[in-house]
Amino acid sequence: MKIAAKLTALRYKYTYNALLFFNKNNKKTKQYQTEGFNFLKGKVDKLPDSIAFRPKLITQSSCVKIFDKLYLFISKSNLKKPEGEKFDALFHEIGHWLHFPKMPPVSECIKIWEKADIEKVKNDVSEYAVKKNDGREFVAEVFKGLVKGKKYDEYIMNLYNALNGPKLKC
Repeated sequence: MKIAAKLTALRYKYTYNALLFFNKNNKKTKQYQTEGFNFLKGKVDKLPDSIAFRPKLITQSSCVKIFDKLYLFISKSNLKKPEGEKFDALFHEIGHWLHFPKMPPVSECIKIWEKADIEKVKNDVSEYAVKKNDGREFVAEVFKGLVKGKKYDEYIMNLYNALNGPKLKC
């Protein structure tokens, strides 16, 4: 294992743990996590133990996989979003969190994604769904839509399944 990879892993571990510590008594972040997880509980088999909340100035939320560890970061900027959008980032990142352990090899994902109808994906899912060349943002965006009750046509669902998108219980 290279030193740079070890240092990156340590940086994420300590950042994640520091954010958990700083927010452990924050009522708003606890409420957000509880409400979001309660919404997801009947829809997925597994959820993370916790979420690390970034300061609201860092608007980007993310799920990062480093070796065998997954780190889920949500921006506090999501706490004040309107009800219909409030959990979009959480659902998207949970989509990554569930997908990463079951994701096909990146080379296989790229081959699948190269055949995708990008314009259809943009129109039916979102612009963000086509951001990466391996379909991982597509999977997270479709997952978010499915959690929120959106129905997709056979083409989108076949692509989602080919990329091993997480299954919902309902």
